[in-house]
Amino acid sequence: MDIDFLPVDLLRWDQLGGDLFVVCLWSDIRPLRGAAGLLDWRLNGKLSSWIHEGRMSGAMGEKTLVPTTRVPWRTVLVLGVGASPAFSEDTFHAALARTFETMQGLNLRTVAMALPGRDADRITPERALELLRALAGDNSPATRFTVLDVPIAIRAVNGPTAAPRPSAATPMGTPSPCP
Repeated sequence: MDIDFLPVDLLRWDQLGGDLFVVCLWSDIRPLRGAAGLLDWRLNGKLSSWIHEGRMSGAMGEKTLVPTTRVPWRTVLVLGVGASPAFSEDTFHAALARTFETMQGLNLRTVAMALPGRDADRITPERALELLRALAGDNSPATRFTVLDVPIAIRAVNGPTAAPRPSAATPMGTPSPCP
């Protein structure tokens, strides 16, 4: 499985695309932030409306599929990860397992995901990537996995000295060309 990086930036998202776009939703953080907040904006507030209506809450284990044409992925998966203070590596494992289950069930192969806990700095980018690699192994149906994160985290994982690439997503080991 190839792992690429993509900044949390709508213009860059529009240059990529694939099968599945995954964001995590906290039960205790409003308004939505990070990739979930940008996705909500792109979906004209649909996620916020569903939260307000009680259709989703961010509770641990919650899983909502959203077919859309507003982003260049075939479908969006919103995963509830519970309250931010309760976040643990078990939460990370559970969210990845639900993502891989969904991909397997729908025969999806390319995924972009804001890794659980990263938007609230509950896990370092290095540890998140380490867990992703360990959990993906033989469990992931993904042929391409794109990690969505802020540019500074992407640089922390990739290192500051490699030459930037002009593509929308940057492969592991290459810094993002964005500021």
